[in-house]
Amino acid sequence: MSYNSLTFIISLPFIVLGYYTMPARWRNAALLAASLALYMLWWPAGILVMTWVILTSHLGIGYITRQREHSLGAMWLTIALTALPMLFFKYLQPLNEAITSFLHIEWWLNRHHWYVPVGLSFYTLQAIALVVDVYKERIRPASSLVNHAAFMSFFPITASGPIVRGDELLAQLEKRERRFDPELAWQGLRWLIWGMFMKVAVAESFALFVHAVEMRIDTQNGFTLLLSTLCYTIQLYADFAGYSLMALGVSALLGIKLRHNFWHPLFAVGIKDFWRRWHISLSQWLRDYIYIPLGGNRCSAWRSRLNAMATFVFSGLWHGAGIAYLLWGAMHGLWLVIERLLRFDRWPQHWLLRLPLCLTTFVLVSVLFMLFSHDVPTTLHIIDRFFGQWDGFRLTVTQSVSNLSREWSMVALFSVMIAKEARDEWAPTLLSQRTWQIAFYSGVVLLTLMFGVFDRSGQFIYMHF
Repeated sequence: MSYNSLTFIISLPFIVLGYYTMPARWRNAALLAASLALYMLWWPAGILVMTWVILTSHLGIGYITRQREHSLGAMWLTIALTALPMLFFKYLQPLNEAITSFLHIEWWLNRHHWYVPVGLSFYTLQAIALVVDVYKERIRPASSLVNHAAFMSFFPITASGPIVRGDELLAQLEKRERRFDPELAWQGLRWLIWGMFMKVAVAESFALFVHAVEMRIDTQNGFTLLLSTLCYTIQLYADFAGYSLMALGVSALLGIKLRHNFWHPLFAVGIKDFWRRWHISLSQWLRDYIYIPLGGNRCSAWRSRLNAMATFVFSGLWHGAGIAYLLWGAMHGLWLVIERLLRFDRWPQHWLLRLPLCLTTFVLVSVLFMLFSHDVPTTLHIIDRFFGQWDGFRLTVTQSVSNLSREWSMVALFSVMIAKEARDEWAPTLLSQRTWQIAFYSGVVLLTLMFGVFDRSGQFIYMHF
């Protein structure tokens, strides 16, 4: 069941009501049952992969805690077994296809199409972090298999994150008493409403425009293609951040607090600032489990830069196998190294300088995000067309009043989103009274119902990663 569907929204009150009316000792088991049931609605066979990750991480953690003197090898073996499904589904088939095309040999893997299970990359990283944290004695392991499985399969975050840590979610699940908190529930309801607006109204409206342009790339001029590229970044952001906010909102309704996964990345200045704001849970995971173990910045300047490059290359490969993802990660790493060489952090922060740097960051990030939706040759072809004809906005699919009204609605919805984020970024206390909040979010609900696209065949973009 998709979280942007009306079916889920209608079902949610019954899930929350049932959760709080049952005895506290049964709640984690009920969460586990609900999570597995909802996950099976996406892909029933995928539950076998999730079960493997749950069992290998739980059994490995159990062995690590019992055999401390031999736990280093046990930690690496547990990580390898836990990551095995991700390595198989995401990387084995592309590697096999590359070998087959090079050697012209037909392998048995080519006869099958292996679908990547929903959320596999997210809950695998979550399991690896838990294994490492238990080994380093940062946290205590789950007290039971039920609690461990509930942590791994927690339904609000299964499909597209955020990637939560044991000290964040597992620690809350270990506490039996989770009473209804009206203030947390009100905050969760606001997150849910705003996340739904970002996904089904903003992201889906921009998706229609981007898809229309991509279907006719060779007929568009440079301006239109650049506009579509920028719109894809807005679509991707509204889609992914919308899901993350909905996950936070549902969790809050269940009495569980999670950290933000996005913080207004459209206002970022430079790549370092961007990754402090975009997919924060992944950025922190890469910092704690890749960058710091490689040496971080506790080494020479050039070694530190190599560590940053390696971390971003890993980030690209985590998103997917292929040259496009590898290049995407390497370009981000190179950009960060250039910022360090230029001592970008020490530049003046006056708004007259921040504004053009913010726009430049947005454009460069958008160009790199093209590698998410196109292969390298197509991306280079589109970039080449950026420098072609610039005779104004000439979208060939815009031939009717209905299409024109759709594009104006895109502008209006984006204006609402960016105004809300500007207020949260620079004036969070403005219109913060409960009356204003009720009025604003009531208006957001109306906009979502008027312009939202519910139950569309396309799911959340990051479910593919």
